[in-house]
Amino acid sequence: MKRNKKEIVLWHEFDGPGDTSIEVLEEICRLYTERFGIQVTPQVMNITALIAGLSRVKETGQGPHLAMVPADMSSYVEKGLYSEVPDGLFADVLTEAALSTMQMNGVQYGVPVLRGNHLVVYYNKEIYASAPTSWDVFEEAAEKLTAQDIVPIGADLKEGYWFIPFLSAFGGWPVEAGQPNIVTPEMKQALQFIREKMDQGVLASLDGSTGLLEQFIGGKVGAIISGEWIYNHLDKHMKDKLAVCQLPVIEGRQSLSMSSSIGLIYPNHSLTSGEREHILSFTRFMLSDECQSMWAVKVQRIPAHEEVLNRLAASTTPNKQNILSLLGNTRPMPTHPFMIHVWESMHTGLIELDSSNAEQALEKIDQTIHESLNAL
Repeated sequence: MKRNKKEIVLWHEFDGPGDTSIEVLEEICRLYTERFGIQVTPQVMNITALIAGLSRVKETGQGPHLAMVPADMSSYVEKGLYSEVPDGLFADVLTEAALSTMQMNGVQYGVPVLRGNHLVVYYNKEIYASAPTSWDVFEEAAEKLTAQDIVPIGADLKEGYWFIPFLSAFGGWPVEAGQPNIVTPEMKQALQFIREKMDQGVLASLDGSTGLLEQFIGGKVGAIISGEWIYNHLDKHMKDKLAVCQLPVIEGRQSLSMSSSIGLIYPNHSLTSGEREHILSFTRFMLSDECQSMWAVKVQRIPAHEEVLNRLAASTTPNKQNILSLLGNTRPMPTHPFMIHVWESMHTGLIELDSSNAEQALEKIDQTIHESLNAL
């Protein structure tokens, strides 16, 4: 095949050692390049760098042709100069529910490729004989496990997404009536709860892409709260020791994770560029039965393509069926433009909590959200 010298650049953040999704993304890019003669170059970076890069597109005029991002990053539309996706273009393979995860004010700014993106509890069956679906189980096991140098449960508690199950268990949610809702009594209760449980040694805060996984696989943490996206890595390393269950009930309330999608957005108005047809052709290729099946089979992700998803649900393992069923116990991730500032403020507060108390952390959240919104 004659090679075309044109190149399409795709940014993504499948960067952690446990995020095997990078294997399929790179393979899809290679296949497209070989079959269509258009070079698709994936560029990996961590989520902080990806956010920073997309946030500077309007300022610098520089950006990729596509980026594969969590759905809430559709809200970076103004800073990232996102192209609108033509109406109905992918309605033959994606449901309206899937498409809506990457809409902003009713306008389509992204195309979902993967679904789910939700948090579950992974637990070691050699440590917990049955599913630890209530927080009481972790507290009751704490003395015995601590004596064995095992932490009952871990999570990445410097990241707002991991904090949502605790906030939701106390009746909180970061959006109310279309406005930020993070300086609340429920937020303070959730912050107090995790500070107390960390102090008691029941709960450990560990980096979600490294320490959390390593210590869980190594048997130093009995259970972890983590994303469906990490299942393939854990399954490979833990095999029959690994099990999955719902997020825990805390003080009588069920924890809820957010759910969303991961999909393609088009920064720097790339769909008005000379590469428009190649970009849309690559998007269509990503949504093909072939590529969607690769995500499901090779790295055990949840495809956005409805038919492929239905096949997966009917034929997968009990652990994966649990993960799929737990999608029903989630709330859609908000995609309001102000969510950029909500996540930043929660992150700042959680870092503060690591070395102080709930009241100081809440003050930090309050200060940060007001400064961010006032700067708009």
